[in-house]
Order: sequence, then C-alpha cells, then structure tokens
Amino acid sequence: MTMWRPVSGDIYGLDPILFNEEAFQEFFAKERVLARGKNIENGHYEIELAVTGRRRRVAVLDDEGYVIPGMPLSELVDTMDATLRKVQIVIDGEVRYGDIDLGSLPADLAEDVAFFQEGDDGLTGVAQTPEEATSETADAEEDEELPDAPLLMLTDIVLAEIPALAAVSKVTMAAIPHGTINAIVGEKAVDPKRLILPKPVFHLTLRTQGEGAPVLTVTLDNQRTQSWTWDGQLPILDWMNEYDGAREFADEHLGAGALARRCVLEIEDGSAMEVRDALLSNKKLGPAFFVQAMGLRPEILDVLDGRMKVNELQDAEVFEQATFAKALREALALEISGHGVAKPKLWATYRKVFLDNPGLLNAAASIQAALGGSIFVGALQAKGRKARWGAGAGALLMVNAVSRILTTQFIQESLEQSEAVQKLAAAAAEEARTEERARIQQEAASASAETAQTPGSATAQTPEDSDE
Repeated sequence: MTMWRPVSGDIYGLDPILFNEEAFQEFFAKERVLARGKNIENGHYEIELAVTGRRRRVAVLDDEGYVIPGMPLSELVDTMDATLRKVQIVIDGEVRYGDIDLGSLPADLAEDVAFFQEGDDGLTGVAQTPEEATSETADAEEDEELPDAPLLMLTDIVLAEIPALAAVSKVTMAAIPHGTINAIVGEKAVDPKRLILPKPVFHLTLRTQGEGAPVLTVTLDNQRTQSWTWDGQLPILDWMNEYDGAREFADEHLGAGALARRCVLEIEDGSAMEVRDALLSNKKLGPAFFVQAMGLRPEILDVLDGRMKVNELQDAEVFEQATFAKALREALALEISGHGVAKPKLWATYRKVFLDNPGLLNAAASIQAALGGSIFVGALQAKGRKARWGAGAGALLMVNAVSRILTTQFIQESLEQSEAVQKLAAAAAEEARTEERARIQQEAASASAETAQTPGSATAQTPEDSDE
C-alpha cells in the first residue's frame, strides 16, 4: 500500500498576461497531477500535492483512472519552471526563480543591474537564498510572543517527563492518559519545540483563544508540521471533477482528510472520518467537534475556552510549578512506578528486589560494607602494590553499599511523597479489583449455565416432566 503525505507550496505569477488561472489549471490537467489549489491574490497561487517515498514522487492519475506515483517533485518543479513563463515556484523546499526577459538594456542601466546582482550590503534583502529566508523565518518564530491562553497538547512523551516540562515552562499542567499517548492541558500556551526533550514522534496542539485562534497544529517526526485554522480547504483542480477516483483521493489524502489521518495516527479509538468532518465545520463549533472526534473529555474544551481551571479537571494528574529538586523527585517516582521510558516489567523487578524488602537490602549492604571495611583496614596494614589495590577495592565496596542504601531511601521517599504515583496506584488497584469481580461473575454464570444443562439436575427438565 502506497503511503502518501501532503506537501504545500506557492506559485507566484510575475506576469498576469503570461500566467493566469487558465495556464495554472491547464498545466496540472496536462500532467494529470492530483492537487488542490487556487489563486489567493494578485497571481499568487497556493498549491497542495501528495507525494510518496524518498524521491517524493507526486500522485497522478493514469489513463485507467488509478492513482499511481508519478515523477519526483523536483522533476515536476523543473517541468513547471520550463513550461510556465515568468513564475516563481516554492514547493516543499524546491525553489525555482522565474526568468524575466527584460530585453536589451542601455549600457549604464546594464552596469547598475550587474552591480545589484553582485550583492550590496544595503541590498542583501532584495534577493534572499532559500537558506537565508528559512533562517529569518525561524528567527521570527522564536521571537513571536505566545498568547496567554490555555493549550492542549497530545503527545507521545511519557508521564515521567511532564514534571520537568511543567517546571521548565513554569506552567501548571494537567496530564490525562489517552491510549498510547498523553493529553496535556496547560494553563498557558508554551512552545513545545523549545521545551520537550527528547523530541516526540507525534505532537498535536490545539488553542481556541488568542490571536489567530482557533488553531490546530500536528507535527510528525519533529519535522513535518501542518496547521489548520478552520478557514476551509483549497478546492480540487477543475480537471479532477470528472473522475471519481481523483475526488476520493483528494478527500482522503489532501486537505482536511490528510490532516485527519495525521491526527488519529497514534489514537487507538480515533476516527479519521469524524475528525475530517470536525475540521470542515465552522470556527465556532469546529474545536468542540474535534475534541469529541478525538475521544477526549468535553471538560478539556471548558479549560481551553476559559470556563474551567486546569487543576479542576477530574482524574487528571496536575503538575504545578515546582523547584528542580521537587520535579526530579516526581519524575523519578513516576519512572520507578512504571510510567516512564523504561519498560514497566523492568521497574517491577527492581521494586521487588530493592524496595519491597528493605530489611534484606540493608542487611546485605551492611555485610558488604563490613567486608569492604575489613579489606580496607587490612590493606592499610600491608605494603606494596597489592595493598594499594586492596585498599581501593575495600573503599569501593563501602561506598557502593552506602550509596545503594541512600539511593533506595531516596527513591522510597519519592514514591511515598508523590501524589500522582499514589493516585495511579489506587486507580490501577481499583481497575484490577473490577476485572477480578467481572471474572468471578463470569465464572459463576458459566457454572450456573453448565449446571442447568446437566442431565438429572434439579433445574433440568426431562421428557416425562414436559409431558406432565
């Protein structure tokens, strides 16, 4: 099965006589490229394509009506640059500057043009390279002031990393497990790109207040970011209206359909169709429909809209602004309790060996410390290289024993002081009891059914009983 992903770009017509709506539609119809796009303003056309593979081969429709990978995106841009006249093309990092034929120039004007092309300190902003433009855009994004509004984050970072995230950002956060990911609601918008380490594979944010709201962003692999502002999607190209396969492909892999597929990529109970419908609704109701389609609690929308505080979310783990030491204790407690990066079975074995038997651990550490002390004292009374090695080994045994005891005590205190760990443990115990009760009831029901079907039982009916 071919995996498609959307890429967006812009085509700037530098001469409205040579490049217009007709030329735009005609080119993609001739190449049979599946896309969405339209004229935004003054000859500026926005375009969205679907590509696949490392070579980014674009989706095209063959003569039999099937969607297949066509030419690479770079080749398509080259073809566009050669076919269309006086256009500038920028699509997913592929940049082509349109050739402008100005005709012959006077000698003095030609010298001025040559001087400008060489690059003057006062004119460096006239023609930027793609790298310079990207750098300036990144700087502008870093300097952008985030709105003072709540933010929803759906991400695959583990629960043990959230205390540090709240401490670094100085923002109170509530975490709610949601399938294989965590739903994090912050009382104020934060820039996750600066705060989350290691970078998550899946990251989604939703903001319903502040400038430009509502706005939804989805990032995969920390590099492909797609945004949605409920302003609608680009229309499909005119030639695609004649083909059902082309329209279905555009609905599923371009525009709202492509974003919906990204949104439910890590959600177990999410429906891409429902999410797509939510994205295509209006700005006022869209976020509410989106939260519902993603299987999230409606109270989260109350927090995003300012009708509820973050710490009022029920059954959520709330992490307040804390010092580094407290955040470290909380993160360590969550990691040890099995809500971190390492596998829960590993920490279950660790707790069974080191934490569930503190007396045995202290006794073993005391014996080790005594053995190390005797080796150390004996080595000090001897002479030679072996004595020095013995002293080092004895000292190492003593330090290791003491450090193990102190570390175990620190971890034990962290687990006892962590409210989040206690709540999670209580919830897990209640869930286990519920499953056990359900199992017992099911076994009892099965036993009753077997007894009723057994011949000669009090409840079983014989043929004679039926006749009577």
